[in-house]
Amino acid sequence: MFTIEEFLCISNQMRDYYAKKIKNSFQEFNFSPNEISILIVLKKNSTITTSTELKVVLGVSKTLISRSVDSLEKKGLICTCIDEKDSRIHHLQLTDECKPILKIIDEEIGKINKTLFNDVSVEEMNNLKQTMSKLQKCVEKEE
Repeated sequence: MFTIEEFLCISNQMRDYYAKKIKNSFQEFNFSPNEISILIVLKKNSTITTSTELKVVLGVSKTLISRSVDSLEKKGLICTCIDEKDSRIHHLQLTDECKPILKIIDEEIGKINKTLFNDVSVEEMNNLKQTMSKLQKCVEKEE
């Protein structure tokens, strides 16, 4: 039987591979892994726009998010906008200067996906998605 420990081990191996490949591709830009993760999340998830949401999604400390957001702002890749209804809320937005970086990120993610899923059929991917959805629902029920 396939255990959760085996599943987590494989997931961690894939995450480590992904992080290493992305980091290697962006050495010239001097990004931290967390900065890259923030750019990816902001690009792929238009509903995630605050540091608090990033903290939850990425599972890292508020301090690390704050430091990374400050760094990305200084690099001109993101900006913050104050919420019209609640001035305590600051929304993060990608800037036009970020577009070339995002293009490189997309290309690198495409290469990683091609490598990781090279020998995986469409049917197998669909089965994996269904299984992952079931696991996610089980976890959500327990929370």
